[in-house]
Amino acid sequence: MIKFVNFAKYYNNQAILKDVNLEIADNKITFIMGKNGAGKTTLVKCMLELEDYAGEIQYDLGVSENEEKKRILAIWDEFPFYDSMTGLNNLYVFSEGLKSQREILEIAQKYLGKEILKRKVKSYSYGQRKKLSLILVEILEPQIVVMDEVSNGLDYETMVYLKKYIRELAKNATIVLMGHQFEFYNDLIEEMVVIKNGSMKTLEKDFQNSGHQLEEIYEEELYRG
Repeated sequence: MIKFVNFAKYYNNQAILKDVNLEIADNKITFIMGKNGAGKTTLVKCMLELEDYAGEIQYDLGVSENEEKKRILAIWDEFPFYDSMTGLNNLYVFSEGLKSQREILEIAQKYLGKEILKRKVKSYSYGQRKKLSLILVEILEPQIVVMDEVSNGLDYETMVYLKKYIRELAKNATIVLMGHQFEFYNDLIEEMVVIKNGSMKTLEKDFQNSGHQLEEIYEEELYRG
């Protein structure tokens, strides 16, 4: 569970998000929708304690506050891989000893070939870097996973596998997705939240049975509403 209590974020006295009180359910796939610049990335940075904020963000993970940070993983374009190291060595470093090198290689090869994994990350394409970050999700098995524009740069086969994996992951983790490639998310998400004019609200609690499409909601909520 992720609970926002009187949450607010300001830059130079301007409210990016304010008076936010809502919960994101455990073991669900929740989609957060908002225009570019609405505050989605800022929200994630606050969740990771990379930005100061007012109010509270509470997690019910059954561990200490210091341990909570280790149970939350965000996947976005700026993941801080070491460019001068190989993809495989990056995985060894970020795996925090949770799996053996053999297990890491087995997981990694679902996404990238061994010859690519042995190359330095600075030579990777956008899509290859994205796949490298997805490998970490399988290795670390976090309790909360935030994925921003996760489908961008992926080939069709990887997107099909990723959908299956996200559904499997949600059995034991809370998944938060954000992005604009709506066709990828439409048959995947269960609940959704909208960010608009500095506020956040839960819009759908049972998205798959609502008969709605993200494209329609985006148009209605963010342009006509």
